[in-house]
Amino acid sequence: MMNGSRLHRVPLFEGLTDSQLLRLEEVCVEEQFTKNQYLFRQGEPAEWLYVVLRGRVKLVRHAPSGAATIIEIYSVGDELTAAALVEGRVYPASAKTLTDGVAMKLSHYNFKKMLAEWPVVGGNMMRELGQRYREMVENLSTLAVYNVEGRLCKVMASLARRYGIVGDCRGVIIDLALTRQDLADISGTTLETAIRTLNRLRANGLITWEGKRFFIPDVKALDAVVCPS
Repeated sequence: MMNGSRLHRVPLFEGLTDSQLLRLEEVCVEEQFTKNQYLFRQGEPAEWLYVVLRGRVKLVRHAPSGAATIIEIYSVGDELTAAALVEGRVYPASAKTLTDGVAMKLSHYNFKKMLAEWPVVGGNMMRELGQRYREMVENLSTLAVYNVEGRLCKVMASLARRYGIVGDCRGVIIDLALTRQDLADISGTTLETAIRTLNRLRANGLITWEGKRFFIPDVKALDAVVCPS
């Protein structure tokens, strides 16, 4: 069963009243997922709006050659598919879970009805899509301008700001269950290069880790590596 308090934390639904959120709950479906599960796959008809209520999900774009690129990491409150529903075609990428969690699903029909009845949601969606467009441009610029070390530092600094937890003396904690391959995909490099780069960053005191949990002693120091000389 849906919990209205969780929907209050979803930026897409900011400005909706309690009664509107209750109406929304009535037409939504709650889906529990486990780690490494696909919520939807690239090329499938865009039939549902997905919102993460608990856990984390990565959005992956597959090339015809089979190579995969991680486009984004999503967490609690993030919606995954609004743009695809507006376009009314197919999902442009696949959503694969990084952890166990819960997603909220709203059908294409009810999503369009919500946009027509509650204009504030349309405004929220435009704001969110605009922010993602800006981030996409910045990420493309990073891939074009910086070397592998700079790109990886950019990725880690961004993840630390968005999802980092203030930890102990080791610094900000990034606990997203990301593998070395995931970081290689996000940074646009190979697994071997990503591992060598991470080891170099650790030797320089910029990053440490335990398993899949990373620690950033000083996020600004990563920015200093990212900034071109």
